Amino acid sequence: MKDVASVLILEDEPLIAFALEDMLLEVGAKDVRLATTLAEAFRLLDDRVPDFAVLDVNIRGERSYGVAGELRRRGVPFVFATGYGDAEHPQALKTVPTLTKPYSLDDLRSAVVAATGAG
Repeated sequence: MKDVASVLILEDEPLIAFALEDMLLEVGAKDVRLATTLAEAFRLLDDRVPDFAVLDVNIRGERSYGVAGELRRRGVPFVFATGYGDAEHPQALKTVPTLTKPYSLDDLRSAVVAATGAG
């Protein structure tokens, strides 16, 4: 996963965020940044554009689709992570790979490959 050295995580549940960070480091990420709010995610994007992102869909009652749109605009591949599957995504984001919680390291690897085309 050399193509995803820097990763943005948008996740409001600390235990999930830290477990995901550990998984990403295990599969080769070098720099993982965590945002727990939509505003924080936008600030991190303004600071540095990551190679890849994992977005929880529901962040404190709001959807992360605005962050997804900004990532897409900047050409950053990303996946969604949610306990609800991909049924709730708007039509424009239906093709984004979705990790259904709880997910495993293999699930994460597969989602990264699906989003980036990196094998």
